[in-house]
Order: sequence, then structure tokens, then C-alpha cells
Amino acid sequence: MAELSTSKSAGAPVGSCPADCKEAMRMVQDEVNKVSRLPGPIERNAAITSAYDKLARDMPENDWVRLASYVSVQGGCAMQVTQGRNLPYVPGWAEGAVPRTLSRVLVNPEKSLDALGDANLTIFSSIYPANRMVANCGYKKFKECVASGEITVNDKIVKALDKMEKGDKRGAANLIAEHEQREIVQPVYDRWKDTFADMKNAEGWIPGDQTSIPVAKTCTRDNLVPLSGDISNPQDRVNYYGKLIDEMYRIEGK
Repeated sequence: MAELSTSKSAGAPVGSCPADCKEAMRMVQDEVNKVSRLPGPIERNAAITSAYDKLARDMPENDWVRLASYVSVQGGCAMQVTQGRNLPYVPGWAEGAVPRTLSRVLVNPEKSLDALGDANLTIFSSIYPANRMVANCGYKKFKECVASGEITVNDKIVKALDKMEKGDKRGAANLIAEHEQREIVQPVYDRWKDTFADMKNAEGWIPGDQTSIPVAKTCTRDNLVPLSGDISNPQDRVNYYGKLIDEMYRIEGK
């Protein structure tokens, strides 16, 4: 795995930044809009994951983005499972037979894919733009644009980026994660409540842990980070985020 230096200040720009604040944010939003217009959730996930990967290289001090580059991969893996790809193996059955059969009986594959895609895109479109603008323009320019009212950014994201600029990388990541899980992801769960419940029910019929994920850039069920609690509960997801970021630190040696 390529090492990412995490010593760069959030205030150091790495990308192209127009002088006009609105144009600087519009340039980032155009990137998000281009992703949102891709034809399906799996294609969008690939583009989102690529964007997170590049931003993690440009902004290695951003622990939330670095973890997102792993979690988005696992989201894409889950999407593929809903479509009968990369299915988990259950001993005693033909490869993929159990999950494929259950998916037909208990889960609507199209709705499952759309629900996961909704979560992936909603998180990306809500959190990525401000972080990408800081990478492009530097924190000082970003803060000036927010203070002038020329761009509007969620206050918790602004506070998180301020923490990051002051060197509190974990505090910044935790603040973004709280905002993500409570205010961004939870409405997605509410929109797709029945679909996520069906997916959870189907997973319960498959031997082994089908809910936890690894911190990995490939589709694998090895080295899962165990989830405690209910994935539909925002506080349990926040707690799980903490376990995932600890695992990221461990595997990256940070």
C-alpha cells in the first residue's frame, strides 16, 4: 500500500483555484454533478471512490476522506452483491447459492442497489465539495469565502476543517462523522427503511457476519471490523466509525 504523508497543513493548496469564491465552489460542484449524472449506482460508486482516492492523496491530513476511500470501496462491493456478483461463499453450497436464493426471496435487488447508491451519492455530494475546495484553494481562502457569505457550507464541516487546520485530525474526522451519520445518512435510512430492513433480514439467514466490513481496497470478507449494535442506529454507526478509523490507523501504521 502506498504511504500517504499526513504532515501537510490543510492550508496548503494543491489544485487549481479560481480567484472568485463562487467559481471555486462551482468548479467542485461541477465535478459532483458529473458523477451524479452517471447511469447507475455501481458506475457512480466507482467514480466516487476514485474521487476520494485522489482527494486522500491531495489532502492526506484529512482522516475522514482517507477512511471514505476505503468505505466507498466496500459500499461498491455491497452493491455488487445485491446484483449477484462477488457473493459470499457458504460451506456446503455451490458458490453464491445461498445469498442468491435469499436475495430473490427476501430482497428486491433493484431497490437494494438504489438504496446503497443513494447513501453513497448523498454522502459524497454533501461532504466532498468543501473538502475538495480546501484541497484546491487552501484553508485560508476557503475560510474567507465562507466568512464573506459567497459560499454556503454546513457549519459542522466548517468547524471540522478548522480543527484540521489546527492539527486536530482525529477531532475533525469525528465531527464530520457525527454530521454524516446523524444528518446525512439517517434520512437515507428513513427513505429506504423497508429495503434496509429486508437486507438486514436476508443477511441474518446467511452464516457468518454479513454486516461488518473490512478496511480494505478490495472486495473481501477477511479482517472484518466487528459492528456492535444496530446499523440503522446513528449512534451505533458513529461508534462503528471510530472502530473503522482505528483500524485504518493500524493498517497504515499511523
